[in-house]
Amino acid sequence: MRTAARTLVLFTLAACTGPESPWKAPPTQAVDLVMSVSAARVGLLEPFVVQLDLWRRDGVEVDFAPAVEAKDFRAETKRAPDVALPGGTWRRTTLVLRPVRGPAEIVLPPFTAKSKDGAAVATTPETKITVVTALEGKGAAIEAPGEPFPTPSHASRWLVAGVAAAVLAAAGVWWWRRRPRQARHAEEVAVPPHVKALRALARLRDVPRASPAQVEAFYVEVSNVLRTYLEERFGLRAPERTTEEFLRELEGGEQLAREHRAELERFLSQCDLVKFAAFVPGEGEHLAVHALALAFVESTRPDRSSTAAAPQAVHA
Repeated sequence: MRTAARTLVLFTLAACTGPESPWKAPPTQAVDLVMSVSAARVGLLEPFVVQLDLWRRDGVEVDFAPAVEAKDFRAETKRAPDVALPGGTWRRTTLVLRPVRGPAEIVLPPFTAKSKDGAAVATTPETKITVVTALEGKGAAIEAPGEPFPTPSHASRWLVAGVAAAVLAAAGVWWWRRRPRQARHAEEVAVPPHVKALRALARLRDVPRASPAQVEAFYVEVSNVLRTYLEERFGLRAPERTTEEFLRELEGGEQLAREHRAELERFLSQCDLVKFAAFVPGEGEHLAVHALALAFVESTRPDRSSTAAAPQAVHA
């Protein structure tokens, strides 16, 4: 969240004051290219900025169209107008990149600017970007729990059956003697919210995502699973609220949930893009969003948290 805020500040300052030249004096070569990267270690789907400044001497025409692999990054490109510098002009191109796979070390390839006659070439070095996830360093593997009541082995079935018959007989006698005074009601076994969420996410990981309709259904279901978990775990009325309304309510909720506000905002914003903006991401982004949901449930489940907080009442 802090990185996204810094990115917004950079854009705002650039719009108000114009870009500052990276050269103290005009370059001596016909074409020059300077690159700066805002961060070498970022979170999954967390934005970072690559700034490319291109110089060309007067009369030199240059081909320059920087791009990155869609399987590695989602990219937004902003090109500033040309700025005069003695002997030529320079222009700033800003790429806002969001890694869509991780944890991984992704190589940002060299960017190349070349004069149209091929006589002048400028290239940036390749850069390694380390992509981390919300669970890095916490030591807990992401896995869905097993069934709460596993089937007994074949060798112990007769013993279990005998014990069960004896218990049922004793319960029947007890009920017969007490039935005039007290009615018996079946009790439901309460399944913890994180168990239900992890089972649902495990089922959704391998559902078909070949068509736009299947992709939208996947994002709707993953979003509903996490929103239901937030309501049952923290008492937040997430299912019936928009992303903006929910994030405002989150500010007054439990500290454990507030600590993960950035991950929740990235997750819900990605789901909203698919549901309301007809955005169709690639398979890498599907898995990244699924991993964010798993990471949030795993890092907030009460049996692994420092405190198992009870849901708070929510006031309208």
